Amino acid sequence: MKAFTIFGFVVMLSSQALALQLDGTFTVASVSDPERYLKEDGSGKITFSEESPQGWSFVEAEKDRYKIANTVTNHYISCGSAEDDICGASDKAQLFQIHNDGDNVYSFVDAEDSLPLYAGPGNHLVLASSDFPPPEYLVFKLTKV
Repeated sequence: MKAFTIFGFVVMLSSQALALQLDGTFTVASVSDPERYLKEDGSGKITFSEESPQGWSFVEAEKDRYKIANTVTNHYISCGSAEDDICGASDKAQLFQIHNDGDNVYSFVDAEDSLPLYAGPGNHLVLASSDFPPPEYLVFKLTKV
């Protein structure tokens, strides 16, 4: 019982620390290709590009569920709910759980379906299928702007 109480306290503290670390604007790079940054392209797709990075903010909409917003266009990341859907930009926010994997590396998981986002084919941001890609495609490096 004592261990369970301590575990709950640690989870609460790490949740608070995560919220503090996500305050502000960040660039998002794929760990699998750190020279490519997340951006909204001209067609409304969310892609990874070597062009100048765009800023992203993480807004807690519900407890431990975040909207990911492009600070240039004010659009949100929206990926739908089907496996392997390519993410796009939308006025309507999709909620994600953000997991701090350490050293400014994070994973983004759809709050409804528990499917992670990953750096997919064609440099697109994609909602993963249950057959996950290699781990380095599932995590992203955040750098505060």
